[in-house]
Amino acid sequence: MFQGCGLFACVGRRGADLRKRGEAGAASSRVAAEPAVWEEEDDCAGAAARQMAWAEVESATGCFSSRVIGHGGFSTVYLASLSSSRLAAVKVHCASERLHRAFRQELDVLLSLRHPHVVRLLGYCDDRDEGVLVFEYAPNGDLHQTLHGDGPALPWSRRVAVAFQVATALEYLHDGRHPAVIHGDIKASNVLLDANMDAKLCDFGFAHTTGATPTAGRGRSSGRAIMGSPGYVDPELLRSGVANKESDVYSFGVLLLELVTGKEAVCRETGRRLTAAVGPTASVADVVDRRLGGEYDAAEAAVVMDLAMRCVGDSPGLRPSMADVVHVLQEKTAALVSAVGSRMDRKMMF
Repeated sequence: MFQGCGLFACVGRRGADLRKRGEAGAASSRVAAEPAVWEEEDDCAGAAARQMAWAEVESATGCFSSRVIGHGGFSTVYLASLSSSRLAAVKVHCASERLHRAFRQELDVLLSLRHPHVVRLLGYCDDRDEGVLVFEYAPNGDLHQTLHGDGPALPWSRRVAVAFQVATALEYLHDGRHPAVIHGDIKASNVLLDANMDAKLCDFGFAHTTGATPTAGRGRSSGRAIMGSPGYVDPELLRSGVANKESDVYSFGVLLLELVTGKEAVCRETGRRLTAAVGPTASVADVVDRRLGGEYDAAEAAVVMDLAMRCVGDSPGLRPSMADVVHVLQEKTAALVSAVGSRMDRKMMF
């Protein structure tokens, strides 16, 4: 599910180390072997994330023996069982002082967010060196897998719906709360798809609030690589080292191009960026995903394509705001209505 979306797993002996710690914890705690208790109110959409004991994390993951559903360099994501009928994704950060600061930063941002198209934080545990985040489980994987995998082509109406849903999530981050949140790593693999194929923006490891004092991972002054992912990074961010709303808009524009063309942000064979391959004069008919077999609205595709090119424009000041993007998608794409229907009540967004 989370593979490739930034919810990483540690390599090497990490899983064995965690299991050893889990066994030690179980031996020293009477409750470690007991099933995690998940109260009824936690099932409510508006319930806040709750702090969990390490024993609950061990129980939910079978002392870290459950299936690993995400992997990488800094954390492991386990498929966990919170109750007999509820699954979750448990992200366990590697233990180090620097990574614990990054965990705290991500946790602080997530605790302040509440939006139907931002992945929901159900719980967390911060009483060990390993920080733990417990998320809702999205059974249909991520958008990158869906667009570029071997499965059937994602229908046009669903592509427009996903674009709109991610746009509303970003509008909320940028304009619907104070201080604003910069996501910093918008990409297809950071968009999860739930049981209804609705979008859930995930991975806030690079996120920060506007006006916050730069810390490790933010900008060049930290000595760490620029945030973001190849093909999605705003060229202006590469020059300035400062992530802002406009750099999020640029990355979202690349995502729109992926949805129209069905091509990856960076071509695996040539290494060419999608933004370079699809120029402003490109014909929509020539670039639209051929796997759709002509089953799309040409006028709508032209609208989305034009919006994408505005988002990835060279001048950050001329890019649309996410509020502008939401307005265009809402007003000019009928596919949105058929794909999303009455479930998309914008009053729920804020």
